[in-house]
Amino acid sequence: MPPLKSARYIRRWAESADSSRNSAAGTVTFPFTACLAALEAVGVRTDYDLLLQSDILVQTPVILHHHIKALRMVVLDHLSSSGHTAAELIERSGLTAEQPASIKSGIVELDRLLNGGLPMRQVTELCTKETRIATQVAIEFAAAHLLPEHTSSRVPIAKVYYLQSGALSLWQAEQAISKRLRLFPAELRDTLHRQALERLIIVDCGDADALLTFLHKYADARAAVSENQQASLATRDLVIVDSIRPLIVAVLQRQNDIDIEVHAVKTALRRITSARLLANTAVLITNGVSQRENLRTQPSLGASWGMVSHTHLFLDQESSDADYHHAVDTRPSDTSAASSTGRLSKILAVVLKSPCICVNSQAIFELEM
Repeated sequence: MPPLKSARYIRRWAESADSSRNSAAGTVTFPFTACLAALEAVGVRTDYDLLLQSDILVQTPVILHHHIKALRMVVLDHLSSSGHTAAELIERSGLTAEQPASIKSGIVELDRLLNGGLPMRQVTELCTKETRIATQVAIEFAAAHLLPEHTSSRVPIAKVYYLQSGALSLWQAEQAISKRLRLFPAELRDTLHRQALERLIIVDCGDADALLTFLHKYADARAAVSENQQASLATRDLVIVDSIRPLIVAVLQRQNDIDIEVHAVKTALRRITSARLLANTAVLITNGVSQRENLRTQPSLGASWGMVSHTHLFLDQESSDADYHHAVDTRPSDTSAASSTGRLSKILAVVLKSPCICVNSQAIFELEM
């Protein structure tokens, strides 16, 4: 997470406060540098520190209390929402029959289970005992999103941001795209392949701070684009975090408060999926699983993390791998020329949590890994 002095909205507010004070009282300025120094001296380095550390006023100079309170109100205003009417939210969503409200994977059974695919403006979490299963499913969503749905469709205005906390196999992503391109005319494949890879943005994410920095920068950029509503609604992005577990576990290793970090990640994710942001973004997270005292399978990282995602989808390998003559893509099309011999696994998908899908709904699909 960026430090207070680097937060763009705080610097803009401080500059506007200086301007208003200068015009009203000549040379009076907001003591921004003095406030930052006093706060850093007591361990307050980010906007979340400013909100969550309750004894700031006890440890900082009295002369700065009024200004520190003003800073806290700026942060609260930035992170809070005044609410919108249902009519406003529907109008702002921009969703129509011509513009699907979800991102498909191209795996019929999985898309059907998710009521069409990953819902826009929501966070979907893939939980699995084997990370390679969740990673491959995430790559399938990415590949499907970067290519036209049908051979006659236009190239989508879409990007995929792949935030990796480990070594991402670019070969795996490239292969998933190439495999789907076999359904397209030969003369289009090279162009579509290049365009897809140009819109696949790989972001190295070594810790939670790097994740938070990206999410807030992305939200700032999308907010700027949102000023042009038509262009914003035409763009549909997919943000993939693969995997969240190493990032949060690293917080524990530094002996930091994991609940504060989880809350910071949740707020950042809610910001980029907020209806206030006139941008169509879906978020897909991969995670491990754990079994609680009631023996129910839950996402890893504890109870506080369980509130972050809108939907939890548990994935498990149902049977051992077998060799199949497998159609590359399950979208309605002539797949007679698009088959290959691959290593398939049968995957069981179970909905653990969802605002719009019945809990314990299941589907079985084949996944080439």
